[in-house]
Amino acid sequence: MKLFSNIVSILFHPLLMVTYGIVLALTCTFLSVYPLPMKLWIIGGTFVSTALMPGAFIYMLIRNGAAGDMELSDRKERALPYLIFIASIVACVFFLYKMLMPFWLLAMLIGVCVALLVALCVNFAWKISAHAIGVGGLLGGIMGVARLHMINPYWAFIVVLVIAGLLGTSRIFLKRHTPMQVYAGFCLGFICTFVSSLMSYYYLLFI
Repeated sequence: MKLFSNIVSILFHPLLMVTYGIVLALTCTFLSVYPLPMKLWIIGGTFVSTALMPGAFIYMLIRNGAAGDMELSDRKERALPYLIFIASIVACVFFLYKMLMPFWLLAMLIGVCVALLVALCVNFAWKISAHAIGVGGLLGGIMGVARLHMINPYWAFIVVLVIAGLLGTSRIFLKRHTPMQVYAGFCLGFICTFVSSLMSYYYLLFI
């Protein structure tokens, strides 16, 4: 069970969730009409900017003794990595803007930045699950896109809900977080991405 929990935690690490979200957007929405080379370029750019680069920075912090592990188990070690991750998502927003991605997609990434900023502030007093923020944000993004485009990607809902359950249980089993920290992270991620997607709709409606 411990091995399984570690595998789930690695596969759905917070640094990978933005890439998973972009893959879903390129699969479930009108963006699916894009040619495969363009999809791969978008996915690759997202992965490099939001997973590879911040992961490399965190690894450097570990090598220099400024962090204990890639999961940043110590709450006091999380401030700088949070800022690095936020900066990487801002860079990803700029990259996707240059790729002429729709505004609702950029808005949801901005929602992720808001969630991370809130988590950064909360982190000074209380540890909150970044894994849960990631999967909650993914589900919030799916529901937001479904609402905007009047689609029903039921298979995506089912898969992400199952992943959320497995991931939350794994974090609790590994004693990385309490149930409340997992619930709080999930709600934070979900609310920020879902609300940002709806706000993008009203912004486009009234401009």
